[in-house]
Amino acid sequence: MNLTTGETRATLGSAEVARLKDAGALIEDPRRDRPRYFDGRFLAARDLIRDQQYILTREADLGQAAGSGVASGLDVERGSTGDRVNVTAGHGVTAAGELVLLPRAIELRLADIPRAEQLSARFGLGKLPQAPLRNRTGLFVLALRPVEYTDTPTGAYPTSITGQRSVEDGDVVEATAIVLVPWQDDGAADALNARRGRAAAAIFAGDGARGLSANVLPLAMLALANNVVVWVDEAMVRRELGADRADLPGLGYAPRALRLAHLIQHQVHLADLLLTSGGRGFAARENFPLLPSAGPVPAGMIDSRDFTQRYFPPEMAVDFSIIPEDELPALVEESLSLPPIDLEAPSATLESTSLLLLAPIPRHEWRAVSSRLATRTRTLRPAAINLVATRKPLEILQQLRIPRLPLPVETSDPASAEWARLAALPNLWFVRRRNLAYRDDLAGEAIRLAGRETVATISTDSTRLAALGLDVASNRVFERATPRAALEVQSLLASPRFAASPSLTAAALGELGQAETLDQAAVLRVAADLSAPGVGDGLLRLERARPDTVPSATALTAIADGGDWRTADSAAATVRTAELSRLAGTVLRPQPLAPAEPVATTPTTRPTTATTPTTRPTIATTPTTRPTTPTLTPRASANSRAAKTREVPAAAPDTPPPEHTAAGEKAATTPSGKRRKAASVASTSPATGKTGGSRK
Repeated sequence: MNLTTGETRATLGSAEVARLKDAGALIEDPRRDRPRYFDGRFLAARDLIRDQQYILTREADLGQAAGSGVASGLDVERGSTGDRVNVTAGHGVTAAGELVLLPRAIELRLADIPRAEQLSARFGLGKLPQAPLRNRTGLFVLALRPVEYTDTPTGAYPTSITGQRSVEDGDVVEATAIVLVPWQDDGAADALNARRGRAAAAIFAGDGARGLSANVLPLAMLALANNVVVWVDEAMVRRELGADRADLPGLGYAPRALRLAHLIQHQVHLADLLLTSGGRGFAARENFPLLPSAGPVPAGMIDSRDFTQRYFPPEMAVDFSIIPEDELPALVEESLSLPPIDLEAPSATLESTSLLLLAPIPRHEWRAVSSRLATRTRTLRPAAINLVATRKPLEILQQLRIPRLPLPVETSDPASAEWARLAALPNLWFVRRRNLAYRDDLAGEAIRLAGRETVATISTDSTRLAALGLDVASNRVFERATPRAALEVQSLLASPRFAASPSLTAAALGELGQAETLDQAAVLRVAADLSAPGVGDGLLRLERARPDTVPSATALTAIADGGDWRTADSAAATVRTAELSRLAGTVLRPQPLAPAEPVATTPTTRPTTATTPTTRPTIATTPTTRPTTPTLTPRASANSRAAKTREVPAAAPDTPPPEHTAAGEKAATTPSGKRRKAASVASTSPATGKTGGSRK
């Protein structure tokens, strides 16, 4: 590898250079020329300085290729006193491509930080320096600026015969200076919180951090009152490195870094306002001239008595809806491509703006909440309708009469009560909607579909419940359930988590049995409760504590009859592993599963009798025969006991019965349906391999 020319850089001859210059196909960069060294050349200091400048220019060009911003650290927060701020260690790149670095965290006294004009004057870039003000008031941008200075005095030899020796600094030290850049706003004597909103509107609706030099890296905007920090806003001017290169096609109203910073700044600004006001709500126009296209909404902005909102201007169309909380980030990301909301725009512009207020719902509660709502969207009216052009005739007539208090929400209506509960949630969000001509009022009714595996599991669920001894509890639930609720119960018990856990199945039946009215909404509430994160984890730990056992039917019946399983579940979720086995023996009272003995049968063995689903086949077995399935002995219900008394052992005429039911035993019935007098030891013919009784 040739470090002087590079591997892919071609060297041109003088004739080719002249030809390319004449053709206009050779472009020179006067900033990037370096000395060419050869033996016998006289070197001066200017040659070595030019070589260093070439390296610095190359580094700055490479730094600009990745964008500007903070690479890591450099967080700003209030200091130990009101006139101090803390800056953590980190590094970043300025818009000019220069690297700035803080090797350690520092605490700064704001009165000691010089203004940016002083450094500009120091390097001949601005007006004469001035002494730092003792009492600064206004908005300032805390920024880092790359600087350099000379150090290490070194003796210099004379450059001529008559010259004298001198002393010069022998090193150039690169450093980072912390500066305060005054923010150029109108400078009005308004409250600093009001100036904060106007500064955000100027930055996020305009050309970003205007008025800032490309040679500084902004970290935060500070509001100072006599050098005392009033508020610190990082997202106002801070940008992450590479964020402006995230959307290279440039789609959207503004670069993604600016849109995301606006959202973060709005969240911090709103939190500071609510902290100052003690959580009291306000209209958005009072503090935010410009809103991002998505963001949080203060609590209590929706009046649940008449479902009116007082946060957005009355000209805007606002709807209220629900969304699964894990889908909210995707919807917010999609809305960031839309322009911000200018609350100071004309009324015609505001009337063409539509918003959607969203109530995030946990995923395990989605179906329960949706079932209690008649529709997924509800229109919110403004709290004060003061536009005559947008009033309806009925609203105009209502204004002519004496105003009356709004009617309270009818609590007997489940949909209105649920909307009122959702309106009181503290984590509501708004997103800007596109103005598209589409209809969402499709005709018909939604029908829930189940997978083929779920249907197969539901069809065999009654057998599983009978084997666990939970058939009585399940019958009691299904007798009280409505048709829709019965389908939801079957779907719940057939889900993989409940089908694999006998204790969770018993807990579900117990919760369903305690419901006053077992309709679809009640089943969905129980399903949401049992599917919440952490619920049932303790019972699963108890079942896995003894893998060679299963919970006893007595313990499962106690849980299904309304036993306090939640206390055991909470205790088992946090208990140490060494104590799980003891706790499992107390709660689940597990019984061991003995391995089934092998059954010697021939390939021609067929079922002996036709039995009902709730009874077992009537077979003749030896007293030492053990169960062949690792399930608990089912408790026979009243219907199954009656079926056993009426059972008549018979076989289909065209299906011959097996001649053995166990090793060395004959079938208890003959092909004609008559019972044999005694069971003799079977003999097998060596020639045919068939089995039969001994001949007299």
